[in-house]
Amino acid sequence: MLRRAPYEKLNPSFWRRHRHDRLVERWARAVGAERVTVVVVDDRDRDGLLRTFETGLPRNLLRPFPDTANRSLTLAETEMLRNLNVEFRGNGLPDELYSKLVRNGAVMHMKNACSPTPQDVKIATPRWAVEAAAEIGAGMSERIAALGVRVLGDPALLSAVPKQSESGHALFDEARISPKVAARALYGALAAAASVPARPDRVRTVHQTSSKELVRVLGHRCLQRLRRR
Repeated sequence: MLRRAPYEKLNPSFWRRHRHDRLVERWARAVGAERVTVVVVDDRDRDGLLRTFETGLPRNLLRPFPDTANRSLTLAETEMLRNLNVEFRGNGLPDELYSKLVRNGAVMHMKNACSPTPQDVKIATPRWAVEAAAEIGAGMSERIAALGVRVLGDPALLSAVPKQSESGHALFDEARISPKVAARALYGALAAAASVPARPDRVRTVHQTSSKELVRVLGHRCLQRLRRR
């Protein structure tokens, strides 16, 4: 995404979603700059975003929802998935099967059922990529400021270069996926193939259910109500 900008081969919508200056510009053009508020999120303050949207409301009215499905993959999990992708694509299997077995099966169940430990190696972004992203962030910050919209938070965070204590390459050989995590991923794929819930003993929340499935459930309930009339 950074070396061949605008890189649109695998993810055409990436820069449309992540060039925040252009996103803000589109909103300002549609509704007027005076009606647009930009909130700069500080990752160090986990509750900061909730507190920002509580303006005028009782404090702590909004509470974070623990959603393991939104966690990042560890280096070992990512490397396992990368190798699986190579095998999957190399054998010419259809994208629909990948979405069902891997994206919505193995990966989703692994993220829901397993929590990383302090011993798990995290992914470290290469220094050159961090600096390139910070440079893009600086440009976005300047453009957003020039648009005349309301800004909450510190725009300098968009161009901040985080400190990295260790190199991802140095820890690569230490990344090992546990048998339990591998089993969870495999079970998720098998459950998806059999079209049964990955964890029948657990009720999934709306946050952990795909939009496609939510629409299907909503449609089914609407039909049931119509038949009762």
